[in-house]
Amino acid sequence: MSIRHSWLLAAALFLLHLPMARATQDPILDHLLQPDQVMPWFNGAIAHIGTVQYCLSDPPIFADRVMGYAGFSHPPPNFSPAVGEVFYTHVVLGHPGNPCAGSAVGIELILPAGVQTAVSADNPVFCYSILPNPNRLHNLDTDPDYGCPTTFPMGLQGLMVLPLRGGLGNSGAWGMHMGFWLEILIPLRATQPQNNSTLAWRINPDVGVVGYPQVGLQVNAEVIFRDGMESTLLNLDLCTLNPAPQGC
Repeated sequence: MSIRHSWLLAAALFLLHLPMARATQDPILDHLLQPDQVMPWFNGAIAHIGTVQYCLSDPPIFADRVMGYAGFSHPPPNFSPAVGEVFYTHVVLGHPGNPCAGSAVGIELILPAGVQTAVSADNPVFCYSILPNPNRLHNLDTDPDYGCPTTFPMGLQGLMVLPLRGGLGNSGAWGMHMGFWLEILIPLRATQPQNNSTLAWRINPDVGVVGYPQVGLQVNAEVIFRDGMESTLLNLDLCTLNPAPQGC
């Protein structure tokens, strides 16, 4: 299975293949950025967002409404991205709770100073979900009600991550229910070094219910001017679940 514009979906590991760009003049960096190199994620702690009673449960059973974590990609094995180069942040959300009507999840991306989005034809946004019964991977970019965002208007605290085609009921929200999973990947570029700066996602699954999956961002002071990720590969964490969803 392939994705157009030189992006490859590897059946075994579900890796997103990014296009080739020019090499650097640094032999160490050239070694690190060989083609088809997997860019691991550095992920933060799991955030627990809201508590709900299982639909019609008697006696009542309570569970987390939504839970998830945030991370950023980096050169292996443990290097940080550099100023000027493109890397990705992602958020991975699960919905263990069972409110009768599900959740309309509002999402914002809160970036530290000196970090900006870097969406382009070579570095698009990716958005995938897992739908239960049976578990299967769903590309939301091709969904007639969703679509991955290409721009990010200002929200209450950060950049609004809105489905391109309106989302759940054309509300700008991402629909989730018990057993659903969601992963969104957004390309970034830093204009200045980052030393454990807070990169957070604002997750709002219900009125007055807000959580912040976050990670301490590291970006080194090496200045690298390149627009693509030089034929590197990104793992989709949804496909590391056991058992693997159909379509991974």
